[in-house]
Amino acid sequence: MNVMNRVTLATLKRSKTRTIVTIIGIILSTAMIAAVTTFISSFQNFLINYTKADTGDWHAVLYDADLDTIESISQNREVQEVAVTKGIGYALLEGGLNEYKPYLYVLGFDEKAFEMLPVHLKSGRLPQNENEVVVPYHVFTNGGVQYKVGDTIELDIGYRVLDDGTVLGQKDYYRHEEDGASEKLVVTGTRTYKVVGICERPSFAIEEFSAPGYTLITVLDKSKLGENDTANVYIKLKNPRRVYDIYDNLGMDKLQYKDYEYNDDLLRFMGISQNDNFTAVLYSLAAILIALIMAGSVSFIYNSFSISVSERKKYFGLLSSIGATAQQLKHSVFFEALVLAAIGIPVGVLSGIAGIGVTLHLLRDMFASIMALGDRVSMTLSVSIPSVIAAVILALVTILISAYIPAWRSGKISPIDAIRQTTDIKLTARQVRTWRLTRKLFGMEGDLALKNLKRSRKRYRSTVVSLFMSIVLFVSASSFSMYLMDSVSNVYQDVDYDLYYFTNERGDLKDSTLEVYRDIVLLDSIEQGSIVRELYAFTEIPKEYLNQSFYDEMIDNGFIPHGEEAPINVILYSVDRDTFKYYVRQLGLDESLFTNPDSPAGIAIDYQHYYDDQQKRFINSSIFSSKKPESIALTVVHREDGERQLKEDIQLAAFANEAPFGVPDYAPSFNSILVVVSDEIRKAIFDGDEKIWNPAYMNFDAVGPFEAEQDIMDILVEAGLPPHNLHNIARNVQNSRNIVTIISVFSYGFIILISLISIANVFNTISTNINLRRIEFAMLKSVGMTDSSFNRMLNYECVFYGLKALLYGLPVSVLVTYLIHISIRQGVEMPFRLPAGSIVVSVLSVFFVVFASMVYSMRKIRHENIMDAIKSESI
Repeated sequence: MNVMNRVTLATLKRSKTRTIVTIIGIILSTAMIAAVTTFISSFQNFLINYTKADTGDWHAVLYDADLDTIESISQNREVQEVAVTKGIGYALLEGGLNEYKPYLYVLGFDEKAFEMLPVHLKSGRLPQNENEVVVPYHVFTNGGVQYKVGDTIELDIGYRVLDDGTVLGQKDYYRHEEDGASEKLVVTGTRTYKVVGICERPSFAIEEFSAPGYTLITVLDKSKLGENDTANVYIKLKNPRRVYDIYDNLGMDKLQYKDYEYNDDLLRFMGISQNDNFTAVLYSLAAILIALIMAGSVSFIYNSFSISVSERKKYFGLLSSIGATAQQLKHSVFFEALVLAAIGIPVGVLSGIAGIGVTLHLLRDMFASIMALGDRVSMTLSVSIPSVIAAVILALVTILISAYIPAWRSGKISPIDAIRQTTDIKLTARQVRTWRLTRKLFGMEGDLALKNLKRSRKRYRSTVVSLFMSIVLFVSASSFSMYLMDSVSNVYQDVDYDLYYFTNERGDLKDSTLEVYRDIVLLDSIEQGSIVRELYAFTEIPKEYLNQSFYDEMIDNGFIPHGEEAPINVILYSVDRDTFKYYVRQLGLDESLFTNPDSPAGIAIDYQHYYDDQQKRFINSSIFSSKKPESIALTVVHREDGERQLKEDIQLAAFANEAPFGVPDYAPSFNSILVVVSDEIRKAIFDGDEKIWNPAYMNFDAVGPFEAEQDIMDILVEAGLPPHNLHNIARNVQNSRNIVTIISVFSYGFIILISLISIANVFNTISTNINLRRIEFAMLKSVGMTDSSFNRMLNYECVFYGLKALLYGLPVSVLVTYLIHISIRQGVEMPFRLPAGSIVVSVLSVFFVVFASMVYSMRKIRHENIMDAIKSESI
């Protein structure tokens, strides 16, 4: 190690406070960068594992391949593993309640297929021979037929065929007679199976949504396949990146098969897909975050090295006078940077990995709830070598960029000027002149504090810039988090019920269906329920009642010429009597106003939330102006009765912002409103024709939606009602809430770390500046300044620091917030608002950090001997 490097190390040891604070800043910066790169690696690994659990661990599949093709693919050097499946045949599902899915479909798996294709057991075990089967649970939840482990089932197995002889498979939906081509099942034999397991619904790669048969999985004995038999071949390559060359590599032009396809989702998440938009979006978001981190870090680390050069300016001058070259001085600064990096980067990388690991562990349940198979594939920490290398390189680049300008300046120092320190402060009387009002308002101490700031402009500017960056970064990050969470909450509009059941019954419900509804509501897991019907009508509203912006949009879109009434869609909702009675009571209205058939009246909800295809964003709006219509003339077109039109006048006795339980709080299109009526009015309006109303559906609010779902299914099956009409949307609602929570955690984690870097920046700048002014403070005390006056002068300096930083920081923060708002408005309509809480916190934090840094820095020199301080030199 040469002399310059040894002197540099000695300087770092002497300036312990600045060295420690700088290392902390480097650790924080590196930790944030490592957290981002590790999260991207973990997220990508999670998506890969999730896709394997969902669609399977395979890269391509050939359908209906003959035996020679299967053998040829198995022997190919490009292929790592091959799985084979074959359809055994169809059998009618006795007692099935889903008319579009009337079959059981037996599918044989070879040994590798059980490894490469997803079969998720709920109970029991996998089949071990061709006389055992695993039954999917949705045979019960969708078909209404329940099998248990240990049951023996006898199936008349055959194949599906159309009248013209066309053989149908699982990719062909069930043909009804009304479709114009009916199908039949040709039975070829009888098989007896023992149920050894119940599994979750097979993935769509095995059983598509429109598949007519519930897939039962058994063991395939490939030795019994005949020359004319065909099977599906799932291929896993040794090098997945060559999958799109599979046609040439496997010589598929010479093979016999019906069709082939790729496992696009898995390949996309592996970064192999021909459509690399996913990878581009993922890495672009990471690049934006890292750029923000680097911007904040460069500001702090640059200040640290700049201060270091200022402290060592006389020392550099002495070295230059005895022969040190400019290049050696520059190397000295870069050597300091590398020493600090050697300490901070490893600790930062480990801290970042540990931090994101703990975060993912705490949020694992929320990540799991978002994904359908989250209980089987969890979001865990995945540290890849490229992610660590990227974090180290980016952190090192950040440090070197920060040190470049101070290093360049160190090489430009004139030896004489540096020794005499004549370049530190260059000023005239005009430059330190203050207003007379300043002394009158703040006294001599305030006037002196302002002169000190004007005299040491570089140090003053450095501190103000640090505070400015802190304010802008904190408020901007808070604004980004606020708008992001608002947009997610806006897009994922919550509903107030957890489950709903579609009855497929118009008019009054059957007594048996009402009995089912009562039994469900009486369950301990159900808190409340409602029966809802809807009807689509339209009306015309005069211009005087409409918002001008809405009316102009109707004209611009060509719906109406200027001056005419505007056509409005009206969605009528009718709820059961108990629900309506409770709703009216909540609004403080008289129920009798809404139950008189001779004077039909309803409650209007004028709020629209919809996605605009032209603007490509979500919009929130209203139709009516402050002057609202008292009644509307409704028209309904009864299409099932020869386009017959029915008309009815409805009074709008009240306007509300909330709907009753089970009814949405908004209309899904820009020219629609909601009108809620009682059951009595529903039966009376439009000549009492209840066939024009859509079939009723039941809504339920549950304490435990997933436990309640099972209880409701049991009631439905016992009553002979199809259970597949029951939908549990609690998972979707919870998913949207969890998305908001996850965004909140990461956003505020980002804010806290950025704030810590900014605070370290301010502390480092102020503490070093105070240390460099020790001689100045001693001289002030030597001419008679009391401790009280001295403290007031420093307090005023803190106030001026804070006010100047806020003067620049707050307007820029507001501007950045507005730019974020404009960006978010491209996807979601929302009003502009400021993060008031964060602004208040930033204002208070600025003064707290400045005063705390000043108090800490002065603690060391407050009781220092005046003569010793005057004789000391900052080298």
